[in-house]
Amino acid sequence: MEFSNNLEEENKKLKAKLDSYERKKKEKWSKRYNLSKNLSNKFLGTKLKNSINNLFTELQEKRRVSKDTVSDLLAALFIRITRIGVFLLITSLLPTMLILLQVYYLKSQNRLITGQNERMKQQTFLQEAGRRSYMIGILDQIIKEVTTEGGLNGSKKRPNITRLIALSKNLKPYHYLDNDQLTPNALSPERGYLLLNLLESNINLDATIDYNTDKSLLSALNFDYAELKNASITGLNIEKIHLDYTDLEGSNFTKSVLKGDEDIIDKKGKKIISGEKTTFTHANLVRTVFESCDITNCNFYKANLLNTSFMNSTLNKTSFIEANLENANFSNSSLSKINFKDANLFNTNFDNTSVPANFMEIMEQQLPRKSFNYLEQSYTLKIHNKRGLLIRKKLN
Repeated sequence: MEFSNNLEEENKKLKAKLDSYERKKKEKWSKRYNLSKNLSNKFLGTKLKNSINNLFTELQEKRRVSKDTVSDLLAALFIRITRIGVFLLITSLLPTMLILLQVYYLKSQNRLITGQNERMKQQTFLQEAGRRSYMIGILDQIIKEVTTEGGLNGSKKRPNITRLIALSKNLKPYHYLDNDQLTPNALSPERGYLLLNLLESNINLDATIDYNTDKSLLSALNFDYAELKNASITGLNIEKIHLDYTDLEGSNFTKSVLKGDEDIIDKKGKKIISGEKTTFTHANLVRTVFESCDITNCNFYKANLLNTSFMNSTLNKTSFIEANLENANFSNSSLSKINFKDANLFNTNFDNTSVPANFMEIMEQQLPRKSFNYLEQSYTLKIHNKRGLLIRKKLN
């Protein structure tokens, strides 16, 4: 009897455990079902889910599907796909917008850094300009001593001339601030100041200072990269001077003589010694005035002579190879043995200019097609006494 009671108690406990296990199992599956139901509702949407249920219900019960059920299913699918596409579009645009915003701020930061670097660069060049300007005092003193003491070859003056030549070589070009911007090209205003002072002095700049090389004071000094804008250098005799890479924009050389040495040629026509030329290679000579000048054995290679005037001047054995002579004025001038190879002569004024009789043939070989076409279409060459005269053609 007692054994029977114990067995009954054990059965009750086992049954309670089984019931508890079954209940937990049902609760677990219920949670999974509810979770999958909620996810499917959120992913598929209630309307799409109902449409799918209706579709399967009709297939099971009626073995066919009505048009309304199919149309509801397709409509629900279209709405759901559209919503998902909009969501994907928004989520994909968000990182792009963040990247664009980051790029914008990076650009702003880079502009600030660039501006700071530019100011630092300007400060560096300003320090150099300050150091150079300090030399002006020394330069003034040397010029004063050279121009007031004895003759050029005097024993007292020669050391000062040597110092002056050395100083001209040390006045190297640099960038400086002009209207709050650094100049695009390195220039030396101090060399321009030295040139102007010497040209206006009463000393003979053409006198020989070195008998071994036959150099004059003017040719021994270094004036490359000199800046001398809008200067008046009229009525002077300037020989064998080198003004390469200079900025002489707007300067006036009216009635001046600009000369260099001629090349020494043997009997066979071969050049033995190259004469020392007066040179303006790569110089900025925009709006410069060379009117009524005598220009012989000069070199204007790649010089910018835009709007420059050579009116009433005599030019002989002078080179304008690859020079820019657009809108330049040679009217009433005399040209002999001029080299215009690859020069820009577009819209250049040659009214009543005296030239060699074969000028047009030479220009056809030397000039670019555009420049020669302008010359040919604008001027007629009249020959008289083995010389030519360019006469502007009348417009029809």
